[in-house]
Amino acid sequence: MGFHIYLEPELQSEIESLCRESGRKRNSVVREALREYVQKRVQQKWPDAVFDFKPDPKLARFESLRGDLLSDRENIFDKEGA
Repeated sequence: MGFHIYLEPELQSEIESLCRESGRKRNSVVREALREYVQKRVQQKWPDAVFDFKPDPKLARFESLRGDLLSDRENIFDKEGA
C-alpha cells in the first residue's frame, strides 16, 4: 500500500540526513518511524487483564490501611517538629 505525505522542508532535510548517515532508504526510515509511533499509541491502551482483575479476598483492602499513614498535617521533613 502506498500513499503520499507532504513534509516541512526542515523535517525532510533531517530525514535525508538520517538516510545518508545510516545508509538506509527514505522509505525504510519513514516506515520505521511510523511503526514506532503506532506501537507507542497502541501501548497506551490498558490491557484487558487490567479490567478483568479480581483482587485476592484474603488481602486487606488498601483503604483499611490508610489509618497507618501520616496525616496531612504531619510533615516528616519539618525540622522544628524533630
